[in-house]
Amino acid sequence: MNELQSNNDLQHDNELQRDIAVVKFGGTSVKTIARIQHVADIIKGISRERKCIAVVSAMGDTTDYLLKLAKQASSVPDKRELDMLLSTGEQISIALLCMVLKDLGVKARSLTANQVGIFTEHVHTRARIVQINNKKLLADFEEEDVLVVAGFQGVTTAGDITTLGRGGSDTTAVALAAAVKAPECDIYTDVDGIYTSDPNKIPGARLLDRVSSGEVLEMARLGAQVLHPRAVELARQYKVRLRVRNTFKPEHKGTLIDSGENMELFRAISGVAVDEDQCSVAIMDVPDTPGIAGKITQALADENISMDMIMQSVHPTAGVNSMIFTVSDSDIDQTIKTLDAIRSQINAKEVLSDPDCAKVSLVGQGLCGQPWIPALLFNTLGKNGINIKMISSSEMKITCVVSRLKAQQAAKLLHDAFELGEEKSGDQNPHAAKSV
Repeated sequence: MNELQSNNDLQHDNELQRDIAVVKFGGTSVKTIARIQHVADIIKGISRERKCIAVVSAMGDTTDYLLKLAKQASSVPDKRELDMLLSTGEQISIALLCMVLKDLGVKARSLTANQVGIFTEHVHTRARIVQINNKKLLADFEEEDVLVVAGFQGVTTAGDITTLGRGGSDTTAVALAAAVKAPECDIYTDVDGIYTSDPNKIPGARLLDRVSSGEVLEMARLGAQVLHPRAVELARQYKVRLRVRNTFKPEHKGTLIDSGENMELFRAISGVAVDEDQCSVAIMDVPDTPGIAGKITQALADENISMDMIMQSVHPTAGVNSMIFTVSDSDIDQTIKTLDAIRSQINAKEVLSDPDCAKVSLVGQGLCGQPWIPALLFNTLGKNGINIKMISSSEMKITCVVSRLKAQQAAKLLHDAFELGEEKSGDQNPHAAKSV
């Protein structure tokens, strides 16, 4: 189910056409009381001109601390109770921020997901939003200038608290922006915006002034720590522009994320992403008969395991195939257990896994239909002795699976080969002059 898919209220009443700012502050932005006071100053400035919805994450590493407590209490914590526990982190943040705002003379109110009416499906730890009570938000603005909303959490129609998964506060912010028809949502974090690669790993990485939602979605899915993929999908669906900004440089405009019109005309490649949280799994010598792939994928879907880079090798003379795909590290044990359980049912030979995997990906709006790009990618890795284990591509990305030990080296080599650290005024094709 897509976020907000069943929300009839998002047809919007005319009265919701007011100018409302929607901002989100991550855990590092509200890590201490001093930082919360700084955030309050930013919000106060915004509230002088417009009503404001501020979505806030838990302070610093609070969520990790609560998870640690849960695992000390139970080896396998009950998911309903886990959501009850994790949701408290955001409640601390919103209450403290409102206290500071009120001391600054700002008319503000803190609200949990239940108080707002952020309804989700009946799933714990990874719930999706299905409806937001935008009329409730509008009513609250009659008395308040700022509504400080707990991110990351929702509530079912039965009244159970749910959480949206890692990065869920981004999703909360975008969903609220869509609900009140705000044209833009500012995501405040501890970096200046979105870079061509991780600047902590590649010092020459360049800040992007503008990037398309499709590119950011690929970057997020491929391991770049930019925005939650679900938030980007939601923004694209409801045509909400996103802007990633630095909390500690509020005057900096950051990176604008929009639909990306005409972007491929000036930039073929926007970045290099690395995901080292990967393993490959192969189920070998499966009978070449209809329905087998469905049984394999259904078994994994029943365990809520996401597969990527799915490939099938065919052995026509032997009458068998082998299926290979990637999963995240956290899912590898359950994946092997699930496949072992159905192996005899589908007459597969064995299940193999390779934990020494990392994805290195090129992402770009103008990537499709330019043969020089994969040629340069593969030649660059080959000349430097980096073996490619798997390859996949789509309209906006080319992904190679390499050894984890080689992943960061591969990323830097590609970043340099495609000259992503230099501002380019024209085509990024280094062979363009030769091809004229």
